[in-house]
Amino acid sequence: MKKIILVILFFIICNSLFACSGLTDNKVQNTAQWDFDHQVQFIQTKLKKSSYQLEVIPNNSVGFEQSAMFLLRKSYQLCGNYHYKVEMIQGIEDFDDKRVMPNYIAPSLIAKVVC
Repeated sequence: MKKIILVILFFIICNSLFACSGLTDNKVQNTAQWDFDHQVQFIQTKLKKSSYQLEVIPNNSVGFEQSAMFLLRKSYQLCGNYHYKVEMIQGIEDFDDKRVMPNYIAPSLIAKVVC
C-alpha cells in the first residue's frame, strides 16, 4: 500500500514539474526594467526569434547621448556580437530642440534591433 502511494505521489510530482517547465511569463517581458549602469529605464519586447524592440523611457537626468549609448550596449548584449542592425523608430532629437523649445518633453527613444 505504501509503495502504491509513493508511486502515485512521485508520478504527480513529475507531472507537475514537466507541466510547469514549459510556461513562460509574457508579462515580465514587457514590464519596465532599470539599468543601473546608464541610469535609464527601458522596456524590452521580443518581436521574433532574433528581433527585439527597445524603448528607453525619458528621464530628466539622462541625456540623449547616454540613452543612445545604452541602446548600442543593450543591442550587443542581446545579440552577442557586433553583427546587428539598430533601426531608430522614434525619439531622435534635433540639434536645436532644447534651445527652441526649452519645456519640450521628449518622447521615448524606441529602436528595433535585428540580430
